[in-house]
Amino acid sequence: AKVMRRVPPLLTLPEARMQHELERAAAIAAGAAAYRRKTVRLVLVCIGDYVVGVAIMGLSLHITDVNLAQVLFYVGLLRALGGPMWTVLFSLWLEENP
Repeated sequence: AKVMRRVPPLLTLPEARMQHELERAAAIAAGAAAYRRKTVRLVLVCIGDYVVGVAIMGLSLHITDVNLAQVLFYVGLLRALGGPMWTVLFSLWLEENP
């Protein structure tokens, strides 16, 4: 029968250091979860802006007044393309300038 010897650890850390590392890992995980939630919320807002813009453009196709239809089409285009762009830019600016 073979006798297994226990190999001593290469590095022994004090209990306080291990606790500090666990707290640090928990803080990093909480930050990552918050960032993920914020990113999902930002993506949903951008998708919502796009859908509203496309709906306004679709509404412009059913308007009989040519001038009003053109205005609605361009407002929808600005909302669908410009809304998400400004939302992302404003969000990035707010992250850098709290």
